[in-house]
Amino acid sequence: MRIVRRIVYFVSIFLVYVVLRELAELYLLARSLHPVLGYGALALILGFVIYFVFIPIYRIIQIPKNYAPTTDREKAADIIQRRMIRFRQNPYLLHSHFDFSNIRDDDEGHSNVIEALQKEAERLRKRYVLQLFYSSSISQNGFLDAILILSSSVNLVKEVFILYHGRVSNKDLLAIAKRVYLSMAIGGSEGVEYATQELFSKFATEGFKSVPFADRIFGSLADGFVNAALLTRISLITENYCKKAFIDSERELYPSAEFIMRTTKFITSDILEKMTIELMRMSRDKTIDYVKLAINPVGHLFTTSMGKVIKGTNRVTAYPREMIKDAAHLANKPFGYGIQRLSSIFKRKRRHY
Repeated sequence: MRIVRRIVYFVSIFLVYVVLRELAELYLLARSLHPVLGYGALALILGFVIYFVFIPIYRIIQIPKNYAPTTDREKAADIIQRRMIRFRQNPYLLHSHFDFSNIRDDDEGHSNVIEALQKEAERLRKRYVLQLFYSSSISQNGFLDAILILSSSVNLVKEVFILYHGRVSNKDLLAIAKRVYLSMAIGGSEGVEYATQELFSKFATEGFKSVPFADRIFGSLADGFVNAALLTRISLITENYCKKAFIDSERELYPSAEFIMRTTKFITSDILEKMTIELMRMSRDKTIDYVKLAINPVGHLFTTSMGKVIKGTNRVTAYPREMIKDAAHLANKPFGYGIQRLSSIFKRKRRHY
């Protein structure tokens, strides 16, 4: 097992090299237009990383530690009691008027509280996973994918810890950080799309292949799906640390690959169905905006498909109106979207549950 781990980390280091190489290519591309643009691109990336990565990491460290799961059954009851004391002061539960009157500080009461918090955790996971699926499918750059995965992972982990009113220990936090690092390295590297081409085999019909830039669309979607699955894995691991009080072994904290893929498919199923319908229409009606499709085929496909997502559907994968607007803006004007988001960070109000 130790040899396998060493091989995995060696490969991940190589993948990080690939990511950094793509950063250099991105800088050189901007610099080829004008030297100022090259330095401006680096400054924009640095500002993004500081605000969306380093500051959230600092805030995670400031969150008080919660009580991690134990493999000792006798200690589980004490962990539950200590957690319940903190849960009674949980901002989200208080804001949602959770009724503690019939809740005891036992395993059943703990399960009831976790069930209420888990609904909000699922909403957070859905929002972050969908946004990463959109943005990394559109970005078409390994370095940008790595930055998007890193920022999404750090901010989602922070939100989960805030929701459950406490973070894990420094040791467990380091374990989660290793998963984030591997996800960033794997997701930001070239070639991951080949491992998931079969996920989009339903797209690869003769009719769809007649759509211009079909190969780029399928490859980008596969890339985005891999990144979304990696983020789903990180979110599920983080939630398990916060939800479980007793575990037989640490393996219970890490969900199976099958469960991760199934969860990711469920989250992205609605938009993928709409995209399938849109591709069928494009191949049948031959009504294609070739200019927008040539600039960013996935971005154009997202924009046309999202307009067909029905607001208020009862499905879990329903999309908030704000998310649809953000994704459409990102698809059409990615650089303008990034500047707008960075310029608006000082106007944000701190969220209170």
